Amino acid sequence: MHCLSRSTKKLDIVTFSEEETYSLGYFIGKQAYPGLVILLHGGLGMGKTLITQGIGKALGFSKIKSPTFVLVAEHSGELPLIHADLYRLDSHVEADALDFENYIDSGYVVVIEWGERWHTSPLNNTIDITIKQHSNNEYARDITIKVLGESAENLLRELSCDIMELTCEKEDKHESSGNRLYD
Repeated sequence: MHCLSRSTKKLDIVTFSEEETYSLGYFIGKQAYPGLVILLHGGLGMGKTLITQGIGKALGFSKIKSPTFVLVAEHSGELPLIHADLYRLDSHVEADALDFENYIDSGYVVVIEWGERWHTSPLNNTIDITIKQHSNNEYARDITIKVLGESAENLLRELSCDIMELTCEKEDKHESSGNRLYD
């Protein structure tokens, strides 16, 4: 995982494997709080469900599957999770009818794949994640994370720290006593 750029409201990273994309979700899940909305955008097979599975794992849920046919899956726990997949919806009216606001008000973490199909998403406590393929590597992803609201900005700051820590750990593993920097 590599951080390309970051600010208080935006983070651009590259993940180089499915494991790293999953880990990104896990880091987000570690920082999740009641009422958080996570909107996922990206084509088929880009890793939206992988990120959601990572979020779910951090919240204590191990069997997260894409709810493409049921549209919404509810996971009850200490911090409950709603996972929605709006791929099959034909209009934003159908998405609005799913009453995500009720889940948000009830303290759920709400993760929505194909988030662009929900036109009345909140303007606070929201993380907007766009995933695209990176270069010619079929598993590498360019991921842009934008946040709305002070709590989401705090989450992004913590997420940046987690990513930087992971990056430093990986670099440390590649250093050795035979490295010229140590000679």
